[in-house]
Amino acid sequence: MSKPWPPPPDLESLQDLMRAADPEGHLAEGAPADEYEPEEEQLFAAIAHFPTADLLAAKLLPILEEIWRKSFNLDETALTSRRPALEGLAQQIEHFFGPTATPQVR
Repeated sequence: MSKPWPPPPDLESLQDLMRAADPEGHLAEGAPADEYEPEEEQLFAAIAHFPTADLLAAKLLPILEEIWRKSFNLDETALTSRRPALEGLAQQIEHFFGPTATPQVR
């Protein structure tokens, strides 16, 4: 029996994507790798059961913004400065798990 393509998001992959995005720049400053663990887990819980068709950057961005707003106690001005990084993260999630995802080869 073959597995569905694209695969649903998994926590480990979301962690890799979020850590690569490093929206707050904490990892670049030397913070431990698990710096975003609460946000990673919240994101996974929010989208784990999304159908592939819903894993679009436009649908993911508001979820990421809400997680960021609560986790980092951000007002709209502070959130605006993080939006480019969060948009990039949403696009990466769509790229790997959304409806147009293609198998990745190393």
